[in-house]
Amino acid sequence: MKQEQGIKLSGNLTMSIAQEAPSFLPFFLPKVRPLGLKACCTLTSDDSRLDHLGECQDFDIDALAWAIQSGLSVSCVERYLKRWNASRIKQELSQSLQLQLFPILFFAVERNCSELVRLLCGAGADPAQTPLLTGFPLLAYCIMSAEYQLSDTADVLFTLLAMGASPYDLPQDMWCDYIKNPAKFGPRLPSTEMAKYIWCSLDVRAALCRTFNLLQRYQFKMASLLPDRTARSKQVAAAFDITPLFEIPFQIVGQRLAARTTQEWIMSHALHHIEMPLVLLFTGPSGHGKTELAKRMGELLSLPLLKIDCTQTRFTTDLFGPQAPFAGHEAGSPLNNFLADYSGQKAVVFLDEFEKTTADVYRSLLLLFDEGFYKDRRIVGKQLDCTKIIWILASNQGEEMIQKYWDDHLADKPEYAQLQIPIDPLQRQLEQSFQATLGAPLTGRLSAIIP
Repeated sequence: MKQEQGIKLSGNLTMSIAQEAPSFLPFFLPKVRPLGLKACCTLTSDDSRLDHLGECQDFDIDALAWAIQSGLSVSCVERYLKRWNASRIKQELSQSLQLQLFPILFFAVERNCSELVRLLCGAGADPAQTPLLTGFPLLAYCIMSAEYQLSDTADVLFTLLAMGASPYDLPQDMWCDYIKNPAKFGPRLPSTEMAKYIWCSLDVRAALCRTFNLLQRYQFKMASLLPDRTARSKQVAAAFDITPLFEIPFQIVGQRLAARTTQEWIMSHALHHIEMPLVLLFTGPSGHGKTELAKRMGELLSLPLLKIDCTQTRFTTDLFGPQAPFAGHEAGSPLNNFLADYSGQKAVVFLDEFEKTTADVYRSLLLLFDEGFYKDRRIVGKQLDCTKIIWILASNQGEEMIQKYWDDHLADKPEYAQLQIPIDPLQRQLEQSFQATLGAPLTGRLSAIIP
């Protein structure tokens, strides 16, 4: 039997490491307790305990880890972090490696909570941090946790990739050809990479081979093709609370270009403080992810979303309801009431199969798209602020143009090259096509056409 020695952790914890043939498996995090508790600080697994700790003592990384392990709410953890200056918290989280054998993000992954991962990364935690003793990467722990916890950790994994974790933290041969299952024995590594992957012993690699599924390998491959996030883009996303937008490319399979373009337009709109609605036209064949992309975007940004089927919308009254004093104006309409409920707030309106409605409906949207203001039809004279509404119009028009552009410019290109091909010529063609159906005034009010 192997002899074991104890490694002391902060918070009076012990982790065992075998003296012979060290193995990281099974990989479980230690149970953490806050340090320096006062007599009044009894530990019970409810939000009030962390609130109390925040009131009576200074920031403690162990208290934060305890709260995460104890299942305390994300909002409670957020309150705890906001008790101190943001720059202080960023420094504390980035230095947590010095205080714990495990960085704080490991505990969020153990909890299998993508919300906590977003929160901690937004506050300054670094997904590239590794445990002091082992150098074991967070992505590998996340993948292998699925086997230990008997739960799906895919959402947390994709969030880590979106927050900047590098797919190269795992040996490239395990995911580069993502269709193939990774081999139990990897190729011989060059001497320059051996130190980087010293953690990937035979038993660890075998565990990864069991749990590293096709979708995860595909997302690793796609992450390797995306450009690195710039410091400027991170600052803009944090300033306008749209950091989850970085996850859009990982939420939609096969629509990287559309996802990236949508992300760029939303960030640009926020950065330039444009005081008018953002109007995006998604176009392409049915079943290619237009509705899913709009839905995921709303979910990631925690925005309410209203979907309207324009095939059933023939007149202005179908869209907005009758005006006072006509009968039925008191009830409004789903769109009218949605705009009233979220006046001056961010929200998403999705107009599906928009090209199948009528010129009457097109005209009714001109002023709304242009100035962002609208009068509630239920209350005479009440003006609504719709400047922060994101309008997404979906259409199947132009699918032949898109298919031809694909065949001519993209079909024979590898995936990394497809993301570099400009789509401006295609967008101009589509704009001309939509001018013929929607009319030049409405087409001119579109922020972007996204194929």
